[in-house]
Amino acid sequence: MLRVYVRTEDFRLAHRLLKALEHQRMAVGMLAVDEALPEPNAWWFGTPDEVAQRGGNGVGVLPEDVESHVSLWAMTLHRPSTLNRLVFGFDPGPRPGCAMVADGVLLGQRTVNNLPEALDLMAKAVGWLNPVDVLVRVGHGSPMHRDFLINEAIAAGYHVEEVNEYRTSAGSSRHAHGPSAVKIAMLVGKPVHEQRQHAPSAGELRNLQRISRQRSKGRLTISLEAAREVSEGRLTLDEALKHAGYDSS
Repeated sequence: MLRVYVRTEDFRLAHRLLKALEHQRMAVGMLAVDEALPEPNAWWFGTPDEVAQRGGNGVGVLPEDVESHVSLWAMTLHRPSTLNRLVFGFDPGPRPGCAMVADGVLLGQRTVNNLPEALDLMAKAVGWLNPVDVLVRVGHGSPMHRDFLINEAIAAGYHVEEVNEYRTSAGSSRHAHGPSAVKIAMLVGKPVHEQRQHAPSAGELRNLQRISRQRSKGRLTISLEAAREVSEGRLTLDEALKHAGYDSS
């Protein structure tokens, strides 16, 4: 089991790092910020400033980014020194599944909380791995979420393919978004060269408003604009309710 270290004066960051690294089934050691590493080449985590000062195999992270950053780091642990093609597979939906394949080798998969988090993971992975070529494969289901991912990937300059999800779902739970994303990443799809216009229907927006009333126990209804943001994956329904003033506690 890989042993990593938390080496920071930020107690909130340390607590979140311990939890996230243990979730990744890593053996974690705590060190004082000026304490030497037991193994000189060991991985360690701290704030970006602490890592900049001490170098080595340090990973700088902010408290609010711990979960996504540690997950990405774990996925790219065995990254090749030179990477020709990085393939992302996305199972679209409100909580999309994401998978990464580097030169034919699966780096990992996970389900994220929303579309912006999926895009952030993709951007960080490209920046970290610096591949020669990036290919984004998106399942054809959940049209609003699918087209949002396709449009953002094209805007970033990546090659994009739309994959028939019927070939990925056999034998899988409908909630198994991570494993479905792996299958999507491995399948050749239909190339997509142009961004898409896909406006939510009035019925879709009214249905989201109805669900928001149910979720808030009749206390409020989200606006049409908030419903549109939810339909496009820019907000979760819970986030839209919170922004509208609903407190579930």
